[in-house]
Amino acid sequence: MTLQHSEFLVAARGWQHPQWCGNFYPDDLPEDWRLAYYSNEFRAVVVPAARVAVLTADEAERWAEDVHEEFRFYLEVAGDEDAATLAERLGPLNHHLGGILLCLSETDNLSESLLRAVGELAPVCIALPAGREIFAAEQKLLGQLGIGVVWPLAEGEPVWQDDAPLVVARTEAGARTPRQWREVVETCLRFATGKQTLLLEIAGEAPDIEAMRTVSIIAELLTPAVVTGTESRG
Repeated sequence: MTLQHSEFLVAARGWQHPQWCGNFYPDDLPEDWRLAYYSNEFRAVVVPAARVAVLTADEAERWAEDVHEEFRFYLEVAGDEDAATLAERLGPLNHHLGGILLCLSETDNLSESLLRAVGELAPVCIALPAGREIFAAEQKLLGQLGIGVVWPLAEGEPVWQDDAPLVVARTEAGARTPRQWREVVETCLRFATGKQTLLLEIAGEAPDIEAMRTVSIIAELLTPAVVTGTESRG
C-alpha cells in the first residue's frame, strides 16, 4: 500500500464577508488587511468570477504580497474570458495561483483552445451551472487534457479524471457535527486518486469559520492515512 494524496486544501469562497467582522476579523482590522489575516489561518481561497473579472495586474501583485509563501488562490474564470488578457492580469500571482475554476454558462461549449490556453496558467477544473451536464464528446476531451469537473457534494458522484492535477468539491458550510465533517472529508478522499491537489470549497455568503477550522484539522489528520487498496470506490 502507498500514499495516494499529496495535498488537501480547505477554502472559503471569498474572504470579504461582512458577517466575519467582529466574529473572525477583529473590529478594528483595516479592510486591506483582511486577506493577510485570513491567510494566516487558512491555506487557500476561492475568488468568485465577478471579482476576478475586475482584477488588475497591480491588485494581483498586492494580493501576492499579502499572503504567506504557501498560500494559494483558486480563481473562478468566465468561459468567454480572453486567455491572453487573463494571463497578463493573473501573472503577478505567480506560484500563488493554485488553479482556475472555468465557469461555463448553460450555453457555453467546451473550447479545446481555451482549455489549453488557460491550462498554461494553472491547473483547471470545470464549474458547471445547475442542470448543465457533460456530454460524451466533452468528457472525452476533458479526459485527454486531464481536467475534471467541480463536484457539488450533494449531487451524485464526481466527474474527476484520475490524472487531473486538481480536483474540486463544493459544499455549503451548514450545521454539521465534527463526525459529519469527517464523513465529508472521507467522501472526497474516497473518490480522488493519484497525487493531486484536492480542494474542498466551503461556499455560501459567510462560511462558518469554526466549521472551516474543524474540517481543516480533520483533513490534515486523515490525508496522510489514505492509502491505495483494492476496495470499490462506491
